[in-house]
Amino acid sequence: MGLSAPAALPLSAGGAKPPARFTICTMDRLVGKTTGWWRFGRGSSTASPPGVQGARRVLPFRFARGSNMQEKLYPWRWAILIGMTVLLVSLQFSFIVPGGAAILVMQQYQCEPMMFSMIMSIPYFSGVLFCMAGGVLADRLGLGKVFAAAFVVSLLGAFARCFSADYWTLFASSFFMGMGVAALNANSAKLLRLWFPGTANSFAMGVYTAGMSAGAALAIWYGSRVASIQDAWWFSFGLMVVGVMAWFAVYRKHPDGEHRSVEPVGTYLRVVVRNGHVWAVAIVALLVFGMTNVNGSYMVAAVTTLMGDPSLTAVAGDLSTLNTVIACVASMALPVVFAKLFKNMRAPFIICLVGTAACFALVFFLPYGPLTWALFCIQPVLMASVMPFTKMLPTLLPSVKPEHYGVVGGIQATLQNFGMFLIASYVISPLAIAATGAVDGVPYYQGVYVATAVLCLVAAASLFLFPNVRSSVARKIADEQAAAPDEQAE
Repeated sequence: MGLSAPAALPLSAGGAKPPARFTICTMDRLVGKTTGWWRFGRGSSTASPPGVQGARRVLPFRFARGSNMQEKLYPWRWAILIGMTVLLVSLQFSFIVPGGAAILVMQQYQCEPMMFSMIMSIPYFSGVLFCMAGGVLADRLGLGKVFAAAFVVSLLGAFARCFSADYWTLFASSFFMGMGVAALNANSAKLLRLWFPGTANSFAMGVYTAGMSAGAALAIWYGSRVASIQDAWWFSFGLMVVGVMAWFAVYRKHPDGEHRSVEPVGTYLRVVVRNGHVWAVAIVALLVFGMTNVNGSYMVAAVTTLMGDPSLTAVAGDLSTLNTVIACVASMALPVVFAKLFKNMRAPFIICLVGTAACFALVFFLPYGPLTWALFCIQPVLMASVMPFTKMLPTLLPSVKPEHYGVVGGIQATLQNFGMFLIASYVISPLAIAATGAVDGVPYYQGVYVATAVLCLVAAASLFLFPNVRSSVARKIADEQAAAPDEQAE
């Protein structure tokens, strides 16, 4: 049964507008949707308002009058965005700094390249174990409590790493450091969709994912110049303290609430896990972020090997830093550009993935020189866009309710972290060794980057596992608004 159009509502004498707010019960499928002049939100009364007869008593909602479907923008959103980006920079720096100091780490902890790549990927394995829980708990308890617990555990892990004297202590402490990113990745889509609705969401997600590139750029630059690896551990711990303090200084609950779920956990988990499109976007995250971690793990060592002189590690670090700085800038600008140029997400996504694959496939088959620098400058422009694209997908799926964004983001972040943990160390490296018969040297890195190029193409194919979603939250909202009269007429 549908609802009467707004024109059917009684007007007061003199043609005044209807009441700005009243409560109504309506159909399940209208939960959280905005239709026409009216926005539905959760209410406390089951009484039908005057002029609306026979409303079905299912769930209570609030009718709030508005001119469009855009939620209100609050100025404090910029503080939230800056705080979470600064925090991500500090966390990513701590994870990637061993990559810049790869030679020092391998010498001090007596590990070969594959064991070293395990150190680079283990922080993400904690996300495999805890991202789902982080999303569920955020939907039930709120974002603030989940973030506080996870960030404290990360700080303790970073502090323990400062005292690591052997490989396995370093490995264990790095695992606990990943708890903060697990919580942040699981709930970033939910948090940014809350504070940055509509056209602002693409830019906000681009800024947030730029923090990942910025942290990596700083880590590679600093790590390639540090004299002692213990100095790197202490510096990264201090930076994490700054990041966590910045977050706690700016975090506020959203004035309109956090879309917490009131359903039993088992009920809404069944709804989410039975949605095949949720798993499809999670698979995309596994492939995309697994691919980005390969570059972060191997680039400095690979370029140094291509140059043929270990003393030029700092030059390789400069190229890697430039690569990540370009990615940082591109990830903020290009998602907004693509959202303007393309109505749907799939076409720009595929363009970026195929272009990245071409760069990776060629770069180590050419002698070191200007072309090396050119390819590593083109590649981040393309690759940077796919990270915010991927993180936006949970909020772009038409079948996902706002109160389920946390658990959907948790599923996506679980596979994202699984890809970052698994692919570089346990898929790409073994494939490169099997194909080339080498565990180091230029042939080995050729195998690594060709396998990564193939991974990009597989990621492009995975985009066909779910509908061709809109390129921005604003376009999705416009679709919902356009569909509202049809829903009312049913």
